[in-house]
Parts: sequence; structure tokens; C-alpha cells
Amino acid sequence: MGKVRRNQDNRVLWVLLGILGVCFLAIGILFYRYFYAGTSSSKYGERLDGIENYPLSKTLEKDIQDLYKDNTEIDKVTVTNEGKIVYITINFTKSIKVTTAEDLAIKSLDKVGEKNLTYYDVQYILTYSGTEENTNFPVFGSKSASSLKVVW
Repeated sequence: MGKVRRNQDNRVLWVLLGILGVCFLAIGILFYRYFYAGTSSSKYGERLDGIENYPLSKTLEKDIQDLYKDNTEIDKVTVTNEGKIVYITINFTKSIKVTTAEDLAIKSLDKVGEKNLTYYDVQYILTYSGTEENTNFPVFGSKSASSLKVVW
């Protein structure tokens, strides 16, 4: 009689261990799907769907630099594109009014293109590296794809 009782206890123990194992397996699968599934896709996920309809010029940086090359107040212009954001950094060498610097920066929107401005956000960073003291810089600006104007 003692042996039959021990076998029943063992069966119950094995059934409970099996249920526990299935639970751990299910939890492991759910964690994997939640944290790792889909990580092989782009870091932007689906946020760049349709970007092929709004191609930026391959020479966008050069075009914007050429726009300012005759301006002696501007030292360096860099343009980078990451996802749906175009970053434009303009470095001034002469101390000028902030409103003048902002007006100069806004001219670059023409080179991005009217159609592209409805898809891309544009971020401005206006810096100053001259020898005169100027506490007005850096100046940051942003133009959202859903807005018509730049906010400084």
C-alpha cells in the first residue's frame, strides 16, 4: 500500500512539474515576441513608409552650401538627413542680428523643395564662432512638415 501511495504522489508531482514547464515555456515565448520580434527591421519601423515618394536631391548639401558661398558672414554649412528630418547647421563668423541670421537660414528651404517640406521636418542650428562677443548664439529653429513656418 505504501508503494502505491508513493507512485500517486510522484505522478502528481510530475504533472505539476509539466504544467510549470509549459508555463515557463509560454512566458519565454511571449517575452521573446514582445522584446525581440521585429528587431531585424529598420530602426524607424514603419515611420518612413512612403519616403520614396519624396526623394531629396543627392546634391542637397552642395546646393545649400552654394546658396551661402558668397556670404562672408557664413563660415560653414552642413546638411544631414536622418529619417524624416533634415538637419541644417550654419556657422556665422561675424556678429549679426539674430533676425538676420534666421532670415538667411530660411532661404535654404527653397533648396529642400516645396513638395518635400510637406514630408520632412527641418531642424536648424545657427552657431557663431567669431572673435567678437555674441551671447545670442546658438539659435535653434524647427519647421514641422505640418507647418508652413519655422519656429525659433
